[in-house]
Amino acid sequence: MKYIGEKEQNIKYTKRPGAYAIIINKEEDRVGIVTDGEDCFFYLGGGIEEGETKLEALKREIIEEAGYSIKNVKEFTEVGSYLYSEKKGYIEVIASLYIAEFDKKITEPIEKDHTVLWVKPEEYVNKMFRKWQTYIMKRWIEEKNKIVGCS
Repeated sequence: MKYIGEKEQNIKYTKRPGAYAIIINKEEDRVGIVTDGEDCFFYLGGGIEEGETKLEALKREIIEEAGYSIKNVKEFTEVGSYLYSEKKGYIEVIASLYIAEFDKKITEPIEKDHTVLWVKPEEYVNKMFRKWQTYIMKRWIEEKNKIVGCS
């Protein structure tokens, strides 16, 4: 697993495993990301709760944030990061990333401050909120270009 960012010495980090997805729209060559309305851009997903698998957490988070079920879910990569969060303090993010598509709208999102945006990855690669998210977007662009190049 690749780590993004440096671990500060003499700091106790709380592990925070999470599951996130790059939601793709193949027809429009766009990905779905979330904004909180304040120019902060994230992947859909979040923390894994006790007793949940990564995939269960991912599905729950996407329903909460977007109101959709997902399909064609594929593991993409895993990345770690040491960071400071105003809400959670020093955390060690262990992010499991998936590629998926929205399936059916099943409810209204619970998290009303989250809005899904459909963006061109190349235009948002350097706008993602966390460094690890930028790293993942760059990896996705590279992988996508390899697939397209093979056609």
